[in-house]
Amino acid sequence: MDTGNVFLHDIAEKENVWVEAHSMLRQMLQLMQKNEKGVVVVLKENKPIGILTERDVVSLLYTEVDLDEKTERFVRKPLIVASGIRTISYALSLMIENNIRRLVVDDSSKNFLGVVTQKRLLKHVEEDFYRSSLRVKHIFDHLKDLVSAAQNDAIRDVLEKMVEHKISAVPIIENGIAVGIITEKDVLRLANNKVSLQEQVGKHMTSPVIFADLETKLIEVVKIMDDRNISRTVVKGADGRAVRIITNSDLVRNLEGDYNEFLERKLRYTKEVLNLLPEMLIEVIDTGQDQLIVWTNEKVSSKFGKRIIDKPVTELVPSNRWNDIYSALIEHNKIEDVRFKKDNSVYEFSGFYLPLDKAGEKGRIVLFLRDITEEVMLATTDPLTRLYNRRFMNEFLARETERSKRSHSKFAVVIADVDDFKRINDTYGHLSGDIVLKAIVRGMISGTREYDIAGRYGGEEFLIIMPEIDKQTTVDVADRMRRNIE
Repeated sequence: MDTGNVFLHDIAEKENVWVEAHSMLRQMLQLMQKNEKGVVVVLKENKPIGILTERDVVSLLYTEVDLDEKTERFVRKPLIVASGIRTISYALSLMIENNIRRLVVDDSSKNFLGVVTQKRLLKHVEEDFYRSSLRVKHIFDHLKDLVSAAQNDAIRDVLEKMVEHKISAVPIIENGIAVGIITEKDVLRLANNKVSLQEQVGKHMTSPVIFADLETKLIEVVKIMDDRNISRTVVKGADGRAVRIITNSDLVRNLEGDYNEFLERKLRYTKEVLNLLPEMLIEVIDTGQDQLIVWTNEKVSSKFGKRIIDKPVTELVPSNRWNDIYSALIEHNKIEDVRFKKDNSVYEFSGFYLPLDKAGEKGRIVLFLRDITEEVMLATTDPLTRLYNRRFMNEFLARETERSKRSHSKFAVVIADVDDFKRINDTYGHLSGDIVLKAIVRGMISGTREYDIAGRYGGEEFLIIMPEIDKQTTVDVADRMRRNIE
């Protein structure tokens, strides 16, 4: 199947996967057990505001949360939402990049369309496994170390292991052999049945265990999980002892084999290391038609939030600026020290372009972003009054002069000076003089137009440049500034 031609709105599942924000946790648990997808999306006015998974249920039960509390209170994790017009191949990348197992899908109006799970994606990409000769042994070293429990352990002890190790299943081992397993789905069942956490896990484990061995092909693992409606399989060694667990997430990661090569080309940094960098880091997928943000490090997330995931780069960089940047990336495969302004901040970034030949993905773009607003302000702004400094005003005056010549327009320059200001400093001190200057600036600025440019030209001298203005309006504005100061 061509995964580049199957869209998320075609495969998203909506039935029994959502609750309203005011619903009780107990209702959410019952729905999650009913849908057998391990996830419930929380909606407010048909728009997704959060997501709860079986892993969250494990944590809630371990901390003994009151299940009659409202669900909305426990929606804490950043929500990653993809548009329904994205392709399956893009969704795979989005899941891998952000280490998530389910993807919330919405439409162009941000209304909830449904959920796409890794299991759902795997059903649409089986051909990729058929073409692959990969066996369990080929990915064994990338699987997590086995965390197990004994039959006489309390359920609470198993929950503690799941929370501590951030794992979705714990096999129950006797003499090295897996005789049962407790999964997040089992925990959900126990919660709805109000089973005491002090009971022995052996009474409630799922048994028998489904196994794969080191020689099992990955396509066979996919089929086993699909047929049994499970999300993980215990891997046993030649002696029959349990050695690892393989999950849907492990299978999805190995669909994107060249993803690891991609990371290696980025100086072999892992995502964890990239999160430690002082720069903001953004990864972008170039689909050929759009450039979509697919991953950000924590520095970016803390500044802009996860909401920019699956959004075009032009929501971050002004579109006219991005067009020039993108053209340079395509031509040279890199950019250096490019600046742009967003809201009241100035950013500088460098980056590179990695061409790829994949369905739905023309290339990857990595951007290193730095907020240089303070540097720019120090270079162009007077530190006391926060007005532009003399250097900036001279440069702006030169540009405005050239612009007015080209457009045959008029502009005015007003120079203001504070009389006898030296006497204030000499009599009351420079600190008092500074306070007076700031008060004068507030009065002056309140009299200017929104698009006039004001600067401190000297000690107590100010320069105001007024674009697109006639003589009489200039006089009126200057007189208004004088009255405001007086």
